[in-house]
Amino acid sequence: MKTLISILLSIIGCVTISAQTPDDSLKQAVAIVDGLFFDQSVPAKSLIPGNSTLAVLKDPDGANVIAVYLPNGFVLEDSMKARAIPPKNVKHSDKLLRDYNERKPQTVADYKGIGVKVGEPFINFEYSDIDNNIWNNDKLKNKIYVINLWQSECGPCRREMPILSRWKDRFPDVVFLSASRHNKDEILPVVTKHNFTWTHLKEASDLVALVRKEGFPLTIVVDKEGIVRFAKVGASEENQAEAVAVIEELYH
Repeated sequence: MKTLISILLSIIGCVTISAQTPDDSLKQAVAIVDGLFFDQSVPAKSLIPGNSTLAVLKDPDGANVIAVYLPNGFVLEDSMKARAIPPKNVKHSDKLLRDYNERKPQTVADYKGIGVKVGEPFINFEYSDIDNNIWNNDKLKNKIYVINLWQSECGPCRREMPILSRWKDRFPDVVFLSASRHNKDEILPVVTKHNFTWTHLKEASDLVALVRKEGFPLTIVVDKEGIVRFAKVGASEENQAEAVAVIEELYH
């Protein structure tokens, strides 16, 4: 998954958008996903779920356009579809869509997704934090809690840490846990630098495994009954706003 995203990001970085004139208002697409056009304003990671199939197309101007073929069982969210560019507003849309359909693989992989589902009980776990306090399902019984799964190599994880810390101030009765595969000595420099004030679970391998091939960060909101109410990968503003809205609903 990380390799696929790196490929897409490198391609997007190479796209050159010509200066527009009043007669040239068409946009340069950088990706086609499920037949929909997207430009560089959409986070690349949100366009490529795990087990996607990728191809690189060339438009008549020589620009690269990534073709993303979604795995079986994955459906783009309506909020993402709303950010697609209408074909009439895309340069060379007819040719690109024709090439996209011609390159479509005969078979695609099945979507595995993350290892947690909204509406189902959260998994049983028990890990200690960096102060050696034990956290498990029993300790969190009858509490709303949020878990953010991250790793030190993940830039978006680091960038959202100060934002997540504000959630803790806004909802003082909610338990906020971060979880990573790192030990205390690896966690402390990162969370100190980025002012991440949540409780940090260390070497939380079972929780980290929930990410599967979807990448980091993964944020999960669990209600007082232990049922998952939100679970999404990515540090986009949309994901953050949706998570806060779920917490707000549970909080009151």
